[in-house]
Amino acid sequence: GRNSNGQLGDGTTTQRTVPAQIISSGVAQVSAGQAHSLILKTDGSLWTFGWNFFGQLGDGTTTQRTVPTQILSTGVAQISASYGHSVILKTDGSLWTFGRNSNGQLGDGTTTQRTVPTQILSTGVAQISAGYQHSMILKTDGSLWTFGQNTSGQLGDGTTSQRNIPTQILPSGVSQISAGYAHSMILKTDGSLWTFGHSGHGQLGDGTTSQRNVPTQILASGVSQISAAYVHSMILKADGSFWAFGYNPEGQLGDGTTTNRNSPTQILSTGVLRLSDNPVDGPADFNGSFNWANH
Repeated sequence: GRNSNGQLGDGTTTQRTVPAQIISSGVAQVSAGQAHSLILKTDGSLWTFGWNFFGQLGDGTTTQRTVPTQILSTGVAQISASYGHSVILKTDGSLWTFGRNSNGQLGDGTTTQRTVPTQILSTGVAQISAGYQHSMILKTDGSLWTFGQNTSGQLGDGTTSQRNIPTQILPSGVSQISAGYAHSMILKTDGSLWTFGHSGHGQLGDGTTSQRNVPTQILASGVSQISAAYVHSMILKADGSFWAFGYNPEGQLGDGTTTNRNSPTQILSTGVLRLSDNPVDGPADFNGSFNWANH
């Protein structure tokens, strides 16, 4: 893929059109942002590379890195990279963020950019998801918390007000979270699907293109996995079927058309095991004018 900022981690800025090996073993998780990458190794260490204009690599600088650079030596459990910020969950349940913070997406109560991992919560976090300029966390008690940009209602708190600290949206019952560009998805423990935020291309799946500022139920049961992409969404049902909805001019829904879909559309009827959780495809406005400058 593109490598203008060293986001492939191969020591160059040369575009690659075939898979290039970066590390031969020991990787447990990966997360790709706009033009930077995070990797979690099996020993719990965090490594980053690529674009670093906002400090999203967490190495204390804003210097681009073209090879994996160790940020933390141990204790990391989950990672999530977005446009200009990064979110990590440690094995002790603590939440840490770094990078761009212009909209409070780091959750530290400020809008100050951070170039090193900054602790936001000391315990109790189970899952993380970084959207374009907002973040979502799921706590071990099943409660949903969000923070950051909220101009499209993507925080789900019933307002369009920015939040600079984690704000509780639901007190319990959430099992998975996924943040997109300006929309959010949650899966509840009963298998129901809920979405909120921007829906100009139908990415909320409620049959409209209307913005929703609070979680809105889309399906009552049967969902097992969710993934919010840039301005489209994907779900995996418990029967192994794959469904998608939202923006589709490049065929990203996989339904054989380039027609936007504003409700879940079945793509495969069975046999799907897992969905990608990559949240961001690059900055854009919501009139369909895309800016691929850093992607």
